Amino acid sequence: MKPNKRHTQAPDLNRRRFLARSSTAVVGLGMLSSGLLTPSAWAAQAVGEHASATLLRMARDIYPHDTLEDKYYAAVLTPLADKANSDADLKKLLTDGVRKLDSRCDKLFARTYLELENEPDRVLVLRAIEDGAFFQRIKGDLMMGIYNNPELWPRFGYGGSAWEKGGYINRGYDKIDWL
Repeated sequence: MKPNKRHTQAPDLNRRRFLARSSTAVVGLGMLSSGLLTPSAWAAQAVGEHASATLLRMARDIYPHDTLEDKYYAAVLTPLADKANSDADLKKLLTDGVRKLDSRCDKLFARTYLELENEPDRVLVLRAIEDGAFFQRIKGDLMMGIYNNPELWPRFGYGGSAWEKGGYINRGYDKIDWL
């Protein structure tokens, strides 16, 4: 049996190349953790960077969970943005919705939605549009995407569906003190 050349040659990775590649990875991670590369870029291709960041802020204001990272909200909104790339009506709903949201904020506070630092001010604006199709679409996708995500259930104190496990008896639910 002939030896395979690929396995008999020394790896093409020396100390200098290893250090160069790992420093690039460290810089990238640093940019991500510092916020220079943000999950708000999830929809930038579909609706633009401003709308993308606005929708992410809006998502966090609709379902505010301070302990959840932006990546969970972005993971819910990404399929929406993907669909907006091929669905002109959805793209219009999202872009017009953000534009109208910013317009309302500008009239009330002379700022865009993203520039509003005070959460109660943002909630006031969201309450004014909560019956509209734009808000309802975002809210509906978020509700199913966040609360139907088994990865997040432990963070909410939910153990998942109980019927497959014999119900709730003897599974710790008798110790809930908030009921």
